[in-house]
Amino acid sequence: MKANRTPDPVAEEDGDETSLIDILMMVWLHKWLLIFATLAGTLAGMLAGQLAPDSFSAAAVVHLEPRTQSVSLPEEVIGQALGAPVTFRGLETEKHIIRSRLILGPVAEELNLDWQAEPKRLPVFGHMVQRIGLPGFVAGLLTPYAQKGDALILGRLEVPERLIGTRIMIESLGGGRFKADMPDGSSAIGTTGTDLRIGDGSGVVLNIARFTAPAGRIWWVWRAPFQQGVSLIRNGLSVRERSGSTILDFRYQGADRRLCQLIANGVVKSYQTQSLQRRSAEIDQGIDFIEEQLPAISGAVTRATDALNAYTLGRQQAELSLGTQDLLSQAVELEAQLEELRFQQDQLAQRVTENHPDYRALQARRTQVETRLADLRTQIKLVPATEQELLRLTEAAATSREIERKMIERSEQLRVLKASTVGNIQVLEPADSAGRVGPNRKRPMMAGAVIGMVLAVALILLMTLFRRGIDDAHSVEELGLPLFATVGWVRGLSGRRRDPKLYALAASDPQSVVTETFRGLRTGLQFSLATASKRSLMITSCAPSDGKSFISLNLAIVWGQAGEKVLLIDADMRRGVLRKQFGLTRDHKGLSDYLANKANLGDVVVSDAEKQIDFIPAGSYPPNPAELLNTPAFRRLLDEAAEHYDLVIIDAPPTLAVTDPGIIGQMVGMSLLVVKHMATTPAEILSSLKVLGGSGVKPSGAIITQFNVNKSRYGRYGAKYRYYGSYSYKYDSIDQKD
Repeated sequence: MKANRTPDPVAEEDGDETSLIDILMMVWLHKWLLIFATLAGTLAGMLAGQLAPDSFSAAAVVHLEPRTQSVSLPEEVIGQALGAPVTFRGLETEKHIIRSRLILGPVAEELNLDWQAEPKRLPVFGHMVQRIGLPGFVAGLLTPYAQKGDALILGRLEVPERLIGTRIMIESLGGGRFKADMPDGSSAIGTTGTDLRIGDGSGVVLNIARFTAPAGRIWWVWRAPFQQGVSLIRNGLSVRERSGSTILDFRYQGADRRLCQLIANGVVKSYQTQSLQRRSAEIDQGIDFIEEQLPAISGAVTRATDALNAYTLGRQQAELSLGTQDLLSQAVELEAQLEELRFQQDQLAQRVTENHPDYRALQARRTQVETRLADLRTQIKLVPATEQELLRLTEAAATSREIERKMIERSEQLRVLKASTVGNIQVLEPADSAGRVGPNRKRPMMAGAVIGMVLAVALILLMTLFRRGIDDAHSVEELGLPLFATVGWVRGLSGRRRDPKLYALAASDPQSVVTETFRGLRTGLQFSLATASKRSLMITSCAPSDGKSFISLNLAIVWGQAGEKVLLIDADMRRGVLRKQFGLTRDHKGLSDYLANKANLGDVVVSDAEKQIDFIPAGSYPPNPAELLNTPAFRRLLDEAAEHYDLVIIDAPPTLAVTDPGIIGQMVGMSLLVVKHMATTPAEILSSLKVLGGSGVKPSGAIITQFNVNKSRYGRYGAKYRYYGSYSYKYDSIDQKD
């Protein structure tokens, strides 16, 4: 019947804290697993951090000045030939222009980025091997794969359009010689520094400027689409604006240190060149416009002059009055202004739409001048008829000459402006070198350590959570079995390297803590056996390998060491192995032979002076052990043993394996069930009790064996057990004088 226990208020109050302590202690008790997992994760992270290639970055700093049209010379020299300054497009627009093919294309073409050369790398570890190298004897086994110091530089690569993307295998032959193989099977052998044509009519011309690699090393060479070279620059290029300024940071990041520097400077140079070309192109458009208009204007001057000369020829009055001359000079000036406005409108229309504010302002000024000119022509109509024709012809000739003069002047101004044009992009800091920026090889190592630690803790908690085995006295007592003893874990008792001497631990190491546990068990059993009907004890277990034979043997030894006469019987006639501890062979007569009337009691009993006990082995393995145990001979054996011995200990087979314990338990005074720590489950114990109960046998209690603090779910108690377990009491250390 399950005992009712009074709850402990303190324990209930500190339940959460206790649970946390249990978890921490469990982790601590499995610290070697934690350390191993952390080290394994660290090593794995260290290796993973070495797999990626080095990454380099080169940076250039540029000052972008807002672009105007008259920044080179003062207005007195060039006037306002190109009109008002053009509005600055903005840095975001400039960034998109910089990343366009217009800027990046010339860089890709100059650096031949469509030429690709790549070594044959070792799978997974290729970049690491190429960066740090391998020992000589290992490198010899991996000849085809790239290693530290290998390099291939192309001097020329001509590939027809139809073969773009086709890989050419290059194998080093040593001494500056190499072999080139095409996918179609054609091949050729060449030397570095000379042109090599591969195949007949393929159109492939290859020149390897430098090939640093031992014989047998393999590289791949091919020509990629030109757009791929542009994308290579675009993917690694970043343009960042410094806050509150027109200063741009150009940065290129890639795997080749030298190429990073070349690309960063190349992009800046291409941007400068394109910007300057755009400015020059605008000025050239103005010059071309004037050059196209000058012949027509010169013809108009000639015609107007001839018409005026023809009119005044033969006429006595060919002069204008002062008032008319004033009207003429005003008309000529307005006509010149109107022609200037038309020119500015035509220039501005090439850059902006008609809705642009600058264009609309010019249109408004032009309308104003046209209105003034129309008013002036109304006044001219009031001039006397004799002067009107002369005024008209004189105005036409003067206007034409003034327009021609201004056009020639503007053309000269534009030529001066073009000669003095400078770019609005100023390089403050060119990319002098590329520095290593990644990858961070320490981060994967730290991440691996953390992951290993987390996985180890999770594994420990899962092991603790899903362990179904009996862990402590409370777990046993909840099933209705009193706990007589907890026998500690004996190192070397199990496993492949098992030490036979440790099996009889009470004899080989009488001063050990485990032996002292058996002495405590002996004391407890003495009181229990005193009230029993017989001085006989059956020891069984739920399943094989739970340690029942170990308990039986050592309990018999400590009882014999106490001066009592003890008989140990190996009743496991199927797999009994206790005979080995007494130096007996399998052929030695034992219990099965006695029960089958093939030997008498004197033939089967073995006395061991060292262990101070008598022993009956299992004997030969019979086909019907249960039937033999159920004969009167076995009961007679126990009755005779009770007359000659103070205690009879019977090592019975496992309860759940055979029915033998149910038969033996009916004939003894007391039965004990051995429970293996963290191995025997509550379900197995309940099944064993049910099996034994079916035969009318009720175990008096249980013994936990092989208690391992490292496997205990309750770390605090395991730690306490370890503390007490480290205490060793030596009888011979007592001062005899006391």
